[in-house]
Amino acid sequence: MVSRGSEGRVVAVIPAYNEGGRIGDVVRRAKRFVDQVIVVDDGSSDETAGEARDAGALVVAHPVNMGKWAALKTGVQEALGEGADIIVTLDADGQHLPEEIPKLILALEDADVAVGFRSREGMPIVRRLSNFITTGILRVLLRVRIRDSQCGFRAYRREAAELLLQVEGSGYEGETESLVLLARAGMHLRDVPVSTIYAGEESKIRATRDIARFSKTVLRLLLRRRGQAGKEEGESKRRTTRADVRSAVGRTPVPAGRP
Repeated sequence: MVSRGSEGRVVAVIPAYNEGGRIGDVVRRAKRFVDQVIVVDDGSSDETAGEARDAGALVVAHPVNMGKWAALKTGVQEALGEGADIIVTLDADGQHLPEEIPKLILALEDADVAVGFRSREGMPIVRRLSNFITTGILRVLLRVRIRDSQCGFRAYRREAAELLLQVEGSGYEGETESLVLLARAGMHLRDVPVSTIYAGEESKIRATRDIARFSKTVLRLLLRRRGQAGKEEGESKRRTTRADVRSAVGRTPVPAGRP
């Protein structure tokens, strides 16, 4: 493990589904830059759990496949229970370079969340399309200024990581929903350029399915924001009305002869 500063205990969380043959290498490399690696085996039917354990990871297993963000939440909860001050998340398939973990941690010196953003060059068309749509909608409709809404290579300070447990999505849409939740909570998000390795592996993203899920998530978040705005406006009007009534009562003249 490399020497780090005073950031406290750093834990890496890696969700994994049928990543046998790759997960062991990712764990071994990540261990050099963190205090602990937690792998959440999301219902794999191969040797993912065993390989991760052999490489030195703490393994938490889902009995069935529950989705990437469900696995991330399980891992984040475990990491918080292990006393993590900073949580780094990365993919199990080797797309993210564990050697860039220090870059994300360094970004937390002036941010609450460091979000990796990838070059579009070489990105599979399905991922490029999905990322273009989701990131664009986030920036325009939800005012979350981030360059890559789907990159799973991130670092969170503890107080930010605790908010991730409130995310409702269980699949890839959770990565986008989490950014909205964090931004609305006043967390400072910072983009960090990261390398991404595409080695021809089959993407687990399904454009039609995942964009549909994302669209439902965006609609829910928009309705929630409007509902909250309406509630705040109504409360403001009620406060104004009460103040007007008190003012009017204070100006009411006392009839002559009445003490």
